[in-house]
This record gives sequence, structure tokens and C-alpha cells, in this order.
Amino acid sequence: SSGINAEWPLRPGFPLDPEDVTQDIRGPVYVEYVYCSHVFHHKCLDRYMKSPPFKGGKKCPICGKRIYHEKWKATPELAEQRWAYQQAKRRELDEVTDFMDF
Repeated sequence: SSGINAEWPLRPGFPLDPEDVTQDIRGPVYVEYVYCSHVFHHKCLDRYMKSPPFKGGKKCPICGKRIYHEKWKATPELAEQRWAYQQAKRRELDEVTDFMDF
């Protein structure tokens, strides 16, 4: 098992029409190559790299090798701390919203 949850989208990395290829990192079909040479949509990979589990580093869902990439250099421990901070912040905002709604 690669440790990938069921939400991991395994769609083709490149669009069928070459005219749809984009260099815009914010674009919906912008792709990233990872160390093992597999290709993933930037947004999909970003979400995967920033969500648990983090122990032992993130693994490629295709070949199972650890993912190395310049944009995601955080250690598994730091990635988990960042995720926990975001979750705590989200819970706090939800509590304030609930309180204000009475």
C-alpha cells in the first residue's frame, strides 16, 4: 500500500490537447515532475504533500518511492506541525463563528 487515501486523484497529468498545456503554476492543469520521474497536477500534489500521514515522508502513489521536490522540502515533522497549526486555526475560527451565530 502506498499510504494514499481514496481522494488521491489519479488522472492523466497532461491534457489531451497540447494547446491546453500551461506554464502558469496557478492553472488547473499545471504539472510537476517529482524525483522518481512521475508527473502530477500541482494542486493535487500540493494538497497531498500538506496532508497526513507524514511519518517517513510522502511516497509516490505510483512507484512508492519517497517524493523529493524543490517546492516541498519540509521534513515530515515540520509538515505535520504546519498541518496541525492549520487545523487548530480552522477549529478556532469555527468556534468563533458558532459563538457569533448564537
